[in-house]
Amino acid sequence: MRIVKGVCPKCGREHIRSSPVPLTIVCPCYKICPICGEEMKPFKPDMNPKTYNITGEQEWTSKTLYYCPNHEPPYYSDLKPVEVLLT
Repeated sequence: MRIVKGVCPKCGREHIRSSPVPLTIVCPCYKICPICGEEMKPFKPDMNPKTYNITGEQEWTSKTLYYCPNHEPPYYSDLKPVEVLLT
């Protein structure tokens, strides 16, 4: 088995995996709330995506992917997965 190591460019966390083939590592830091440090929940809009667009076109305009309900108002995040840079 080959040891694969890398550092997340966003949070600086080091990841070490054992793998027989080269692989891509995705850091889970995009799911962590920057306010309280808890894991956020996936965001599911309560309205039809068409409602969010003022032109009436069926296009998704909300960029929120995760939210943390532990705050008032809830924290909404648009962070995307971060690929770890392998060393």
